[in-house]
Amino acid sequence: MKTIKTLARYINGYWKDVTITWICVFLESLLEILVAFFLRYLMRNVENGNLQGIILWACILILMAVISAVFGLIAGIFASSASCGFGKNVREAMFIHVQDYSFQNIDHFSTSSIVTRLTTDVSNVQNSLMQILRSVLRAPLMVIFAVIMCFITAPGLAWIFLIIIPILLFVLLFIATKVHPIFERVFTTYDQLNESVQEDVDGIRVVKSFERKDYHVSHFKKVSDYIYKNFISAEARLAFNNPILNLCVYASIILISFLGSNIIINSANTELKIPDLTTLFTYIVMIMMSLMMLSMIYVMIIISRNSAERIVEIISEKPAIYSKENAVKEVKDGRVEFQDVSFSYNGKKDVLSHVNLTFESGKSYGIIGPTGSSKTTLVSLMARLYDVREGAVKISGIDVRDYDLVSLRDSVAVVLQKNVLFTGTIRDNLRWGKADASDEEIFKACDIAQASEFIKSFPNGLDTMIVEGGNNVSGGQKQRLCIARALLKEPKILILDDSTSACDTHTDSLIRKGLKETKPEVTKFIIAQRVLSIMDCDKILVLDSGGKIIDFADHNTLLERCDVYQELYRTQLGGGDFDETANA
Repeated sequence: MKTIKTLARYINGYWKDVTITWICVFLESLLEILVAFFLRYLMRNVENGNLQGIILWACILILMAVISAVFGLIAGIFASSASCGFGKNVREAMFIHVQDYSFQNIDHFSTSSIVTRLTTDVSNVQNSLMQILRSVLRAPLMVIFAVIMCFITAPGLAWIFLIIIPILLFVLLFIATKVHPIFERVFTTYDQLNESVQEDVDGIRVVKSFERKDYHVSHFKKVSDYIYKNFISAEARLAFNNPILNLCVYASIILISFLGSNIIINSANTELKIPDLTTLFTYIVMIMMSLMMLSMIYVMIIISRNSAERIVEIISEKPAIYSKENAVKEVKDGRVEFQDVSFSYNGKKDVLSHVNLTFESGKSYGIIGPTGSSKTTLVSLMARLYDVREGAVKISGIDVRDYDLVSLRDSVAVVLQKNVLFTGTIRDNLRWGKADASDEEIFKACDIAQASEFIKSFPNGLDTMIVEGGNNVSGGQKQRLCIARALLKEPKILILDDSTSACDTHTDSLIRKGLKETKPEVTKFIIAQRVLSIMDCDKILVLDSGGKIIDFADHNTLLERCDVYQELYRTQLGGGDFDETANA
């Protein structure tokens, strides 16, 4: 019920269509029943040879059938409109809600699972809703109307339906309970299937270069076969539906034929007439077809139930990070303080423990350390991409948790390790930093990021199209575009997370020089693997593989006292006399 209540609100805007659908379905069902009921009057006139009566009742029945068909057509149109509108609302709600997720929420679901829920699961629920609007009201109405008419037509035989219908419903429900767990497994496995496809497509160049096609095909086939076997298992159980329904139909026909014939013979055609018996057969078909329709709907509901639950999980997930009421909306400067900060991803082992650091506004800071030393984690806490477990991260003297998220992230620009460009023009991508940026502002940021030259070399300049993932530009060009995009935000704090690794050392040097000369008021954090990229920073933070601080000082001081930094310098730049290098 919780799932139904949650999803029902997304029919908003389409309740008029739902209402019209149900009214038309009611009238359509009623007219179909009346056609069957009045059919016996036509047959009585045929039996009596009354041509005028035959023509009259034939015209009435044809008119009723046409009107019923019109109502059915209208119901179908409005049911489609309501279900498609519902699907649109759910997809939009899910997508918008996912935008509010923190990294922690994304990690909880995984990207492939979110994609499956936004596509396959929504389609399942949308299709089920369309069938429900058209049939879940029609089928019960047809059964109820038909049973009532059976009691009106032949009360002595109607009891047969009161026995067969409950037995049939019980069997169908029993089958459904056995099938639902299988579909749960199937839709969970769909996430793995999509993850396999996504991973293979994203890494297709690596797959081809290492000739790992057979491995990926084998992995995909295993997951696909698992889904196939489970679907076969589910469908094998659902296959009992039709035979059981047919058995009930034939049993009803045989019982009514046998008992009805006895009544006609014993009452000399007075208690029950032959046209009435024929009408009963029509009602049998109507009832059993309606029950078959119900069973098909129930199967769809079984399939979509798990999809609906998975959709509601996305919608009901509360973002781990959100803005407080009356949050601070202005970041005054780029001063950053870490006060006894501890953080863990899994809630168990800390990757940062009791960190105390102060970064002055307008200064440049380098961060260096081996892979897994929590360099990215440290700067992610500044932009509040994650929240600390203990302690506080303060910007301009205010805890980042007290800032409005939009204001905070407009003031803290992060260029992540994995540079992402979106399908569209270069101009469209750069305007992510500032939606109304002029071409002059764009090229000013591109000059600092050393991107102007290659942009102007393209025939279409800023209007050059970027394909999905930015695969039509080089890694270095992609990094420079991402830096320019961040600069357009005019941030108080700029974080470059190994974001010049694909650039040559000369370009890297020009970017750092441009930042220093044109953005002196911005606090700059440069995460790098190369000592050369950070040696001219005001201070350098050296971390070890456990996320602990080894030293925090300027380049010359580190060369004098930090063994780890000395080793990095020696291996990367060829060593030499540290004192001589420092003086240089």
